[in-house]
Amino acid sequence: MLAIDFGARSIKAIKLSRTGDGYRLDNFGLVLTPPESILHGEIKDVEAVTQALNKMLRKKGIHDRNGIIAITGQKVIVREITTPLMNEKELKDGLQWEAPKYVPYNIQDSLLDSKKIEELEEKEGNKMMKVLLVAAPKSLVNQQIEVLKKLNIQPRVVDIVSNAQIRAFENYLTPVSPNEENGNQMDVILSMGASTTEITLIEGDRLKFTRTILKGGNDITRLIEKKLEISSNEAEILKRRIGLSLPVETVKNVESEISPVEKKAQESVEAAISNEEEIAELVKNGVHDIFNEIRKSLNYYKTQYQKVAYKRIILSGGMAAMSNIGQNLKQQFGITVVMANPLKGITVSPIDINLENLDKYKRSLSTAIGLAKRER
Repeated sequence: MLAIDFGARSIKAIKLSRTGDGYRLDNFGLVLTPPESILHGEIKDVEAVTQALNKMLRKKGIHDRNGIIAITGQKVIVREITTPLMNEKELKDGLQWEAPKYVPYNIQDSLLDSKKIEELEEKEGNKMMKVLLVAAPKSLVNQQIEVLKKLNIQPRVVDIVSNAQIRAFENYLTPVSPNEENGNQMDVILSMGASTTEITLIEGDRLKFTRTILKGGNDITRLIEKKLEISSNEAEILKRRIGLSLPVETVKNVESEISPVEKKAQESVEAAISNEEEIAELVKNGVHDIFNEIRKSLNYYKTQYQKVAYKRIILSGGMAAMSNIGQNLKQQFGITVVMANPLKGITVSPIDINLENLDKYKRSLSTAIGLAKRER
């Protein structure tokens, strides 16, 4: 089945096949998102996105009648709640009454789903269960469904980005030790994209908390664009080339992938390189704004569960390619940072797949890879 990730910077498509001991990458594609057409997980221009995706699928020869998509953004509510023990039908019926406690918008205009995680018994003897509740406005889902239907692709599964990220990095997650108390060791998946940063906290392979920060690489690009009074394309190229300096070292130029659309900006960029220190400071300030929001989330969760210890940060997303970002994360948070590869355990044929392109974009493909791994 085809998995599609609608991102603010790029739209990604992945096709995986299940093999005896893992997965095989059959095909992949990536296209730049039309300007301002996707923002914070919402599709603002369905027609532009449809045309871009259609062109990419045709160029790459990717075909499938069915598709998997994922939703994200601050309107997507993911909460672990505790309810009296009940069967699946009772839980489904009870969600209509329980969900309004956690969902800040009209339930009638929302899609709700739930999954029983575990059963437990209170001190008083009451049998309870922990449930993962997911809610999202129907409009958020319908935007993506409309795109797929225009391309004659049937949307079979709608997942959340956090679940996809967990599957993409399942080989990196810390197993729950029976000698440790619940919640003691947790991993953090940090997906740093163009318009959002997704934080996912996992205990073993179990989703415990997720938050979408409405800040990403595009915010840093806009800082450079505004300060130097240059175009967005020029600012994006400068951000990639100069990157993020190490805390104790001077900034170094870093060569990065430049799209054909951005090549026209090269001459102006060369002239602007003289402002290297100023640009490096803008990049640092923008990244640290995102770091501060990450810190708030980690501290918030830790205040709710005092025994939490963060084991590692698994870094993904387009911003993971920024020079020295892993070292800066480790220094800021004092947590081991893993530059994880979502292709780990996936067979790739050098005859069918351009390995050089795949290596360049692999961290941006993590959500799509995780979606494609989903058991149907």
